[in-house]
Amino acid sequence: MELIDIIRNRRAIRKYLPKKVEREKLEKIVEAGLFAPSPGGGQSSKIILIDNVELIDRIGIVNANCENRNRGHSVSADQPSIIDDLSIRSGFYSCPALGVICIQRKFYTYVNAIGTAFISAQNMCLEAYDLGVSSVIVGRAEATFQQPEIQELLSKWGLDPEYMPIAFVCLGYINGDYPSVKARKENRAIFVD
Repeated sequence: MELIDIIRNRRAIRKYLPKKVEREKLEKIVEAGLFAPSPGGGQSSKIILIDNVELIDRIGIVNANCENRNRGHSVSADQPSIIDDLSIRSGFYSCPALGVICIQRKFYTYVNAIGTAFISAQNMCLEAYDLGVSSVIVGRAEATFQQPEIQELLSKWGLDPEYMPIAFVCLGYINGDYPSVKARKENRAIFVD
């Protein structure tokens, strides 16, 4: 599949089957994240991959509680978010695998550092789509891991305290039909000669 087709067709998926993602696929998805560009070529991000559904759900409930869920607008009718449907308990939508992208704290105030985490997340989503795995990027990682009931996990997992979580990538197999491509709004590109 051509890269532009992957970019055009990948959708944010928030409904997952209770089916594990194969380890080989998870390794390729993480590798794609690790090949994202980084400031000065420093390769300073780290990715934690969790495939324990109970642990994902535990962290996901905390994540959902870090969000203002009363925004008054809809994210998606096909793939509702925690903003659309207040009965959704977990910000990770019962996904069977979860990537946690972390950056070095010393780079947090650098303009490119947070962008690096989200570029890693996008790379992971594009590779996942190419492998037939669905995904969605979720924020609030910093706020989630600041909560007392979750804080100890990072040291338990062996993450150096100089690193901090910035973004999540939910991974799994879609439950239901894959959403169609939405029409793009016009007049969003400006070309200057």
